[in-house]
Amino acid sequence: MQPFNKEERRRTSEKNYTILCIDDESVNLKVLASIFKDHYNVVACKSAKQGFQHALQESPDIILLDVLMPDENGFELMEKLKKHPKLSQTPVIFITGLQDVEDEEKGLMLGACDYIQKPFNYGIVRARVNTHLEIIRQRNLLEKFALFDSLTELPNRRKWQQDSVNHWRSAIETKSPVVYGIIDVDYFKKYNDHYGHQQGDLVLRKVANIIRRSLYHYGGAIFRCGGEEFYFYFSIGNDYKANNILTACLNSVTELAIPHEAIDNNSYVSVSIGAVEVIPNEKTSIEQTMQQADEQLYLIKKGTRNAVSLLELTQTAQSTSLDTV
Repeated sequence: MQPFNKEERRRTSEKNYTILCIDDESVNLKVLASIFKDHYNVVACKSAKQGFQHALQESPDIILLDVLMPDENGFELMEKLKKHPKLSQTPVIFITGLQDVEDEEKGLMLGACDYIQKPFNYGIVRARVNTHLEIIRQRNLLEKFALFDSLTELPNRRKWQQDSVNHWRSAIETKSPVVYGIIDVDYFKKYNDHYGHQQGDLVLRKVANIIRRSLYHYGGAIFRCGGEEFYFYFSIGNDYKANNILTACLNSVTELAIPHEAIDNNSYVSVSIGAVEVIPNEKTSIEQTMQQADEQLYLIKKGTRNAVSLLELTQTAQSTSLDTV
């Protein structure tokens, strides 16, 4: 068996991929393990039932699957994998002794990404698996880039739609108070007109970074969802109050002391924050909460700006707290 070459090691060094091998013959599992064990995490199973359970537990990056197995064959298992939401996108390569073209066509029609006939060549199996893992790596990179804003390196609106829902559902289960809100950079158009868009981009990066740091200490997250607009959320703990966290975010921006002479010679870049503190339940929604946060932000933008407006909601009462800095 030939060792991995330099290019193969480079391509696979970025992640410890997991390969799930399912075959009722121990000798086949040992051979496959010997090919990949030094470079990947290999999980071996001797039945379709066992393989399906391990697939759920391990979330493998790729599955090498035999067809001819007792009780449940590989084609039947493939159908189960494709129907399961957690496993439907997992690439599957059939490695089987079936030689007929009809069997190969069936395997590919069921959704397999490749079909290798036994007896197989070690180098070919290794090369094909590496090719598919490289495709997975590139796909993961594309998905990552699709979820992040290239300018600020913050997660974007698409990522917000995913993460905010998960955070909201978690709060429903724990019945914990959370804060959802919007941050807007004050007079940002005037800043761009006065200093230029390149300098404006630099301001957005600085503001995003400093607020991200402030929220990170409280397990919060911030997302760029518009030009100079950011969405955020965080959970409320027993040892700190929402207004204190929001005011800390506000002050962190002014402490950057970025001149904003488009307003006047003594002004600095600042932000306005509209937020809602709420205990999520089945009768409330993120969309309603963000609409209320936007209304709080509007109050600030009509007034002094560089301030926080927090709407505090509970299951039994509603009150508004407006702090101006």
